[in-house]
Amino acid sequence: MPARTGLQADSMDIVWPIIAPVFGAVLLGVALFRSGLFDARTGDGLARFVYYIAIPALLFQNLASAELPAEFPWRLIFAFYIPSILMFATGVAVTRGVFGWDRPSQGVAGMGACYSNMVMLGIPLTQAAFGPGAAVPLFTLIALQSSVLFTLATWTIEIYGARGHGSPLPWYRALGKLLLNPVILCLAAGVCANLTGYRPSGITESLLEKLSAGAPGCALVSLGISLAQYPVRGALAETSVLILCKNLLHPLLVWMACALLNVDPDWAKVAVLLAAMPAGINGYVFAKRYGLRE
Repeated sequence: MPARTGLQADSMDIVWPIIAPVFGAVLLGVALFRSGLFDARTGDGLARFVYYIAIPALLFQNLASAELPAEFPWRLIFAFYIPSILMFATGVAVTRGVFGWDRPSQGVAGMGACYSNMVMLGIPLTQAAFGPGAAVPLFTLIALQSSVLFTLATWTIEIYGARGHGSPLPWYRALGKLLLNPVILCLAAGVCANLTGYRPSGITESLLEKLSAGAPGCALVSLGISLAQYPVRGALAETSVLILCKNLLHPLLVWMACALLNVDPDWAKVAVLLAAMPAGINGYVFAKRYGLRE
């Protein structure tokens, strides 16, 4: 076997320490379940904590404290999120038309087709690849991803999904159900806090930090517990299609959109790299919260 070149060695030295803890947390969940220390109810409890407490705290803290750029980078945002929304719609359309998934589950498919793991993988890999100059496009896209895609997924599951089960909700009840969702509520609260100049401090800041710090780890351990309950078989066609959408079509469309909209080349590299990140854990969190595809 030929020796690795210096570039290959450097790449592995950067990437491996970043991805190893992610897979390690998932494998920990698998081990805890198979050892009998944790059971399915424990995994459900962790998932509920992540959805109702940890992720809302993380979203509020990040949005309230985010430094918004002086000029909003609309071209970068359109170049990234128009393809993201198209991939979401593709995930919904394929699982509906080809695989016959129920309406709420199509929202989970949409997330799997476009939601990037920007925080646990995207931040360290982007900073390692492009340095401090990547900060503005990186954190601009991170700040908006949950706002755009969580709202879209919640609407697809709660409102669009409800149309397939009995009579649809009146518009005012549907809107209230959407706005009172803990994720959407904290997204809106974080934006309002930022615009009004409020910044969490003191006890509030410390509490938010402690709660939000549990989001990635608890979600990954919960995912491992869930994976340990099912054999690695079935749904391979659906999985392959969603991987194709997320890891090939999504970055390809973002690259094309950046070229068409004349996005700064350095910012375009950041956008394409983030689009190429594997699917984030939040699709699983939504599926677990609503009991979909189990």
